[in-house]
Amino acid sequence: MLDDYLLLHRGRIEVRYVHGDAPFAEETLIALEKAVSFLTRYFDLDTPFPPMRAILAPTRNEFDRLVVELLGVEIERPSHPARMAQPQRTDLVVLSPSAYEQHSVFEYRSDEYRRLLAHEVTHMFEEYLAPNMETPPRWWSEGLAAYLSGQWQHGDQYKFRQPVLQGLKGRSIPDIQEIQTSLELCYDWGWTIVMFIEKIYGRETILRIVHECDNGDVFGMLGENIDTFQGKWKEWLLEESDAIKCT
Repeated sequence: MLDDYLLLHRGRIEVRYVHGDAPFAEETLIALEKAVSFLTRYFDLDTPFPPMRAILAPTRNEFDRLVVELLGVEIERPSHPARMAQPQRTDLVVLSPSAYEQHSVFEYRSDEYRRLLAHEVTHMFEEYLAPNMETPPRWWSEGLAAYLSGQWQHGDQYKFRQPVLQGLKGRSIPDIQEIQTSLELCYDWGWTIVMFIEKIYGRETILRIVHECDNGDVFGMLGENIDTFQGKWKEWLLEESDAIKCT
């Protein structure tokens, strides 16, 4: 399936790519190395993360084929132009930046590409560490990835931060029940909930949720009901709004 791909390998990470994508393969490898190093420290791993493989797909059609046939993940075909990467266990299929102009709604920007890779590696770490990856709520997983990758800090084209800034400006913060049922709001606001948990309950609580939450009840792990937690989270967001805006 990857016979026509070239190989770039260093340490426990390999990148598969096609002719002409060597610069992007090197950039991808560097970004993955940094992400793995950071997340290994953040999650206090005692042993190295398993060997990881990334494949740079040169077209949208090849991206879809690899996701379905290599990863075994069923997606719509053709996939949405905003879908840029798909992790599964220790494999990661990525739309190559060389394909952005024809096969993506985004422009290639090096810093955003590296944060995207860090986002996906966060998903891979969560899957590796979680007792049951089928149970975490979407807002938690996407919020954790947006927060730890640093995407939340930037008003970039992926727009993780912009909706929050607009909401804080208008003092319009969605209820957690709304976030739980909206894919868009999971991406927009999930990272603020994860940030709140880390700042107030501590990093060790983030680690405990990732390692131990096997039923998806994040608030239960905190000893809170959703309404009480929501009140504290909204109050904190409004109090910290200037800091978030200035970051």
